[in-house]
Amino acid sequence: MQMGFLEGFLEVTVPAAADAMVWRGDLALSVVMGLGLWVIGASLASFSGLVADRLPGIMGFDEEDRRGLCSPPSRCDGCGGAIGPLALFPVLGWLACRGRCTRCGNRVSAAYPAVEAAVGAASVLVPPLAGDPSSAAAALVLLWSGVLLSWCDIRHHLLPEAVTVPLVFAGLLLSPFEADPWMRSAGAAAAALTMWLTFAVVSRLRGVEAFSGGDVALAAAGGAWLGLGGLSGFLAATSISFAAYALPGRMRGVEWVPMGPALALALLACALAHAA
Repeated sequence: MQMGFLEGFLEVTVPAAADAMVWRGDLALSVVMGLGLWVIGASLASFSGLVADRLPGIMGFDEEDRRGLCSPPSRCDGCGGAIGPLALFPVLGWLACRGRCTRCGNRVSAAYPAVEAAVGAASVLVPPLAGDPSSAAAALVLLWSGVLLSWCDIRHHLLPEAVTVPLVFAGLLLSPFEADPWMRSAGAAAAALTMWLTFAVVSRLRGVEAFSGGDVALAAAGGAWLGLGGLSGFLAATSISFAAYALPGRMRGVEWVPMGPALALALLACALAHAA
């Protein structure tokens, strides 16, 4: 009998966090690897913020925004001056500059270093929780791609297919969480169909167009990585996560709440539970 999602996740995360952090008994090597993973995770979180900020121009929705991924250099929203290398370093740059532009003193939101620090910490914790190297590598891919997609969805209600579609095929071909490729394919198809039907029902009930191809693709990615057997837990975790922030948002009058963060979080949590 398959262990429930919550029971399996709690059973593994508590002892793993305590005794799996020391890699092969070498504390010094564990510290070096942990610092490396933190820097990589925090840097990718910072890059995800940049992508989300420039997404309309990159995707051609804003003809006046001609910024690309690599150019021009990041600039202060207040004075337009180029941001120096020190300020670009995750978390520490914000602290060194005291959360302000060094030229004009414009305040930089603390949300950026908070997300960078959180993703860096998650990047350190995920591998020991995942266990074997293949599961750890896959879980990191899901973490980092989920952060990128969540940033984009929160900022612009967009999940770029340049990320979601490769994530689907990566799950179909490489997922260590489901050994049977047919179950991966069935999981992807069932997840996409379930999400599509959900949007169809919501659209009919509310009398508005509520379809989101990005959410359907991300759900399909979840089914591909977890397989048909893990689909019920994935959908349940998505529903709980989405309700946790969507209901307060609706009470504040927010009409459209992004589902991408809930899908990304549920996929990572279920992957870790399956790896256990």
